[in-house]
Amino acid sequence: MVLSLSFMVCLGDIVHTKHLKSQLMNRMKLNKQSLILIVLVITSLNFGCHRVRKPVPDSMVTGHTTIAADEALLPLINAELDVFHSQYDFATVDCKYGSEYDAINLLLQEKVRLALVTRPLNQKEINFFKGKDINPESIILAYDAIAVIVHPDNAINYLTKSQISDILSGQLVTWSQLEHSGKTGNIKQILDSESSGIIRSLVDSLNLNERITGDFEFAGDNKKVIELVAANPDAIGFIGYNWLSEGDNMKVQEDLKKVNLIAISGRQIADETNSFKPSLSSLFNLEYPLTRKIYAIYADPSPGLARGFLAHLTSERGQKIIYRMGLKPENDFQRLVKINKDY
Repeated sequence: MVLSLSFMVCLGDIVHTKHLKSQLMNRMKLNKQSLILIVLVITSLNFGCHRVRKPVPDSMVTGHTTIAADEALLPLINAELDVFHSQYDFATVDCKYGSEYDAINLLLQEKVRLALVTRPLNQKEINFFKGKDINPESIILAYDAIAVIVHPDNAINYLTKSQISDILSGQLVTWSQLEHSGKTGNIKQILDSESSGIIRSLVDSLNLNERITGDFEFAGDNKKVIELVAANPDAIGFIGYNWLSEGDNMKVQEDLKKVNLIAISGRQIADETNSFKPSLSSLFNLEYPLTRKIYAIYADPSPGLARGFLAHLTSERGQKIIYRMGLKPENDFQRLVKINKDY
C-alpha cells in the first residue's frame, strides 16, 4: 500500500513536471514572439526617425529668422513673440537684445532685417540702404517712456525736467540740494548701458549736449538698474517703462515694492497738480514729459518671416498686446457700435 502510494505521488510529480515544462515552452514561444514584435517596432521607429525630413519653407509665417531689439524693450518684445509663436507653430523668431546702437548696427551689417528701437533711421543710414537698392521702413509701433525710480526710503515724489537735467549734467550732486528728499547723501545715477536708447532719449529730450556727468554707474541692463536702485538709498535710476507697466504681472508687482516711481513735471516747480507718473493714461494724453516712441525698422528687399512678425506687431492683435502691457499703441483699434433706434 505504501509502495503504491509512493508510486502515485511520483507519477503525479512527473505529470506536474511535464505540465510545467509545457507551460514554460509556451511562455518561451510567446516571449520570443513578443521579442520579435518589439524588435520590429523599434526598427520601424528608428527608420522613421532617420528619414530625411523636408525643411520648413521660409515664408511670412514659417521658417526661422533673427531680429534685434533694444534691451530696454525686452518685456514688450517677449510678450509679442510669445503670442506670435503660439499662433504659428512652424515659425521661429529669435531676438538679439542689446543696446539701441547694437540693434541698428546689426541692421546696417545686414545680419538682421528687423530692429526694434526708440528712434527712426537718420538720413545717413537711409542713404546707406538705398545704395544697396533697399528702401528701409521706420514704422511707429507704440509709445513707451523713460521711468525714473528711487529707493523707497527716498521721500521725494516729484521732480521737474529741469531738475533731472541738472542731476544728469552734474549740477545737482547731493540729495540735500532737493527739497523733500529727506536725504543728504550724494546722488548716485544708475543707467543701463553707455550706448543705450535711454541715454540717447534723455540727451535729446533734456538738451544735455550728448554728455552725462556726475556720479553715475552703468548697470548693464534694465533689470540690473532696478536691483541696484533697490539696494542703494542714494540711487536714482532710469529704465524703460515697459519693465514696470504690466500691472497684472506678479514680477512687476514685486519690483514696484522695491522702488518708487517718480512723477515728472514739465513746469518750473513740480507739485501734485502738474506732475505725472508714467501710466497708460499719461501716455495716451502725452502728459508724461519723458514719453518716447517705439519704432520697427525693416530693411529687407524680399518678404520673409521678419516681415510676418512686423505684420503681427502692427495688426490688431499685436497692438492690443501693447495696450495690455500698459503702453499706448500707435493704432487705437476701437469697436464702433451703431444703435438702431427704429423698432
